[in-house]
Amino acid sequence: MAATPPRVSAPPPRPIALATSPDDVNRWLADLGGAPVVAVDTETSGWDPHVDRLRLVQVAAGPGRPVLVVDAERCDPRALRPLLASREVLKVFHHGAFDLRFLWMAGIEVTRVADTMLAEQLLGGGAATAPGSSSLARIAEFRLGMRLDKSVRAGFAGGGPLTDEQVRYAADDATATWEVFARQRGELAGHGLNQVARLEFAAMPVLADLQLRGVGFDPGRWLATLGRLEEELPRLESAVQAALVCEDSPRDLFGPTPVKLDSPDQVKAALGRLGVHLEQVHERALRDHRGHPAVDALLAYRQVSKVTGNWGGDWATRVAHPRTGRVHADWRQVVGTGRISCREPNLTQVPRDARYRSCFLAPPGRALVVADYSQQELRILAAVSGDEALREVFVRGGDLHRATAAMAFDVPEESVDPARRSAAKALNFGLMYGMGTRGFARATGMTPERAAEVMRRYFAAFPRVAAWLREAEATGRRTGRVRTPLGRIRVLEDDDQGGRMARNAPIQGAGADMVKLALAEVSRRMGPAGPSADGPVLVVHDELVVETDVDVADEVAARVVEGMAVAAGRVLGDVPAAVDVAVRPRWAPEPRPG
Repeated sequence: MAATPPRVSAPPPRPIALATSPDDVNRWLADLGGAPVVAVDTETSGWDPHVDRLRLVQVAAGPGRPVLVVDAERCDPRALRPLLASREVLKVFHHGAFDLRFLWMAGIEVTRVADTMLAEQLLGGGAATAPGSSSLARIAEFRLGMRLDKSVRAGFAGGGPLTDEQVRYAADDATATWEVFARQRGELAGHGLNQVARLEFAAMPVLADLQLRGVGFDPGRWLATLGRLEEELPRLESAVQAALVCEDSPRDLFGPTPVKLDSPDQVKAALGRLGVHLEQVHERALRDHRGHPAVDALLAYRQVSKVTGNWGGDWATRVAHPRTGRVHADWRQVVGTGRISCREPNLTQVPRDARYRSCFLAPPGRALVVADYSQQELRILAAVSGDEALREVFVRGGDLHRATAAMAFDVPEESVDPARRSAAKALNFGLMYGMGTRGFARATGMTPERAAEVMRRYFAAFPRVAAWLREAEATGRRTGRVRTPLGRIRVLEDDDQGGRMARNAPIQGAGADMVKLALAEVSRRMGPAGPSADGPVLVVHDELVVETDVDVADEVAARVVEGMAVAAGRVLGDVPAAVDVAVRPRWAPEPRPG
């Protein structure tokens, strides 16, 4: 994957056609001929499309053609509309989500896009140390031996007349983008990545549109909620300290010595004195011991501490954009196994608790369509493993956890009690993440012997699941990488212990593929991408949130479900998908008082 390419000479500087009028643009377009691919780049006065402006738009069309550099302050960039809106020409960007937002704000529609940053991330297989990294400067040096002096970029913020150095810098960026993509195309095909590249390129404008649109936010409600939590935190901390005390606890003149709750070593030692022996005390390890009073108290404290630490103080007054009043997070399209994430703020980490999610809302006269895939990863497991018994549960619309419990515990489905269903749920999800007999025993309170017997029954009921998990791990260990059904590659790091990533990455990556396909399918049913009135405002794991007018919300909800079902079919094949959907004014229903 993305091994060191043959060293090549840097492409020579291309001639430049500086456009200061629409006639200049039209002459360049007239000479373009039938170029099938162009690279497009922009230079702007800043990073915020709601406040800052285009300075330059540059277009490269390959060797033998001058690079068009449009001075957007002297020439209306809408002169480029015939090219950028054409579906006959592929427009290649680097980090195109940024450029698209500025072009849309300038009134320019852009269709049929590709992106060298996304392509390089696919070729890197999600590895943290992929050779080309993701910046254009690093990729250009890695692939072309071409050096781009990014220090010139800062000069566009100051305004004033353009310099020859700035114009050359802009042209070289477009040239580098074209040349990089010319090399990436062959590698994408060679590694079997064309299908997943197409889905990434189709999702890119939708995520750019989502970021430009932003999501409504109620800072008053958030401040009130966080204020109550901050008042609650001392009580929760006291409850943890009390729960950690035992006869062996260290003491001083004032009684038991308090445990530093932010010290993993002290927390581990305190839990050990209570008989809860852990190698790590992160949340996932603690969840295996839920039901123990000290663990439950610690988890409750950590959740509130995390929320108040990340989103307390003046966060609510800073997060909304001063011009739009909405939250415009910085969305990242490819992370690790391919999932979407965001930062500043990280909306994917907002707890599912309605107290927090109800703070995100639609404005008056608008509504949110909230749709998510039901048991997405388990349906993917049924599809990739080809296990007929697991598929049949979904085909007949049964309760998978209840059906699993019936098979694993050898009881009729109608006799499955909540404890057995809960144990089956832990087993269904835990196996994908490498949970073994000991982990299952801890999660359910069973003896190791009983846990082993239940797991044996599980794999007897779903034999292809066991075989697929073994095959995925063996493939990962042998080749150092795994694939999703659509071809996305995940390079496995050296520290992926026990094959956990080899088992999980194909499933989690397939989930990412499904969500990105859903973004594109839903967007097609909402109209063209851009700063439109209707469209997605959030995408969190397997959930899409779309904003629309109240009077058409039910119709839009039906289109969202249809788009998500079509996307799921591309990944799941004959395993049916299920989409839960609701229409409401807020991301989550308002919590009841008290």
